[in-house]
Amino acid sequence: MKTLAFIALSAVATAALATGPVASSPEITITGNSTQSVSLTSVSVNNNSTGAKSEAFQNLASNTGNVTISGNSVQTVTGFGGSLTNTASGSEAYASQNLSSNVGEVTIGGNSNQFTAMINSSVNNLSSGSNSKAVQNIASNNACFTCQPTKTVGWPH
Repeated sequence: MKTLAFIALSAVATAALATGPVASSPEITITGNSTQSVSLTSVSVNNNSTGAKSEAFQNLASNTGNVTISGNSVQTVTGFGGSLTNTASGSEAYASQNLSSNVGEVTIGGNSNQFTAMINSSVNNLSSGSNSKAVQNIASNNACFTCQPTKTVGWPH
């Protein structure tokens, strides 16, 4: 049952992707309110990428890229027990972990509420190798484009 619930949760509320270079982020427009909620109990969420210039993106209840929300935005991640782990290893590897966060060009027309509470849990983000980067955002906003991968087809555009 935990596996089924976790798979459904993954499909609905999270986007975890470990791949090679990615294209520019698409534009996402929400013409109303946006509510993103992830609730974890005694589970592990792991995202790993290996190899030169590898990228690991782990986003839970987060907006990344070019996102416009005309209404209010609520982003919540809660957990009890377990771990969230995002790793990228290799030269020029990039690990980006975002919980209840906005990263990139995110515009919210209404109120924004961001909340993360992890009890008896661990949240880990690691990038290893020469010239590697690890960026972690928890209940925050980050428009730092120099914090993004240094790829010519980088993210966001």
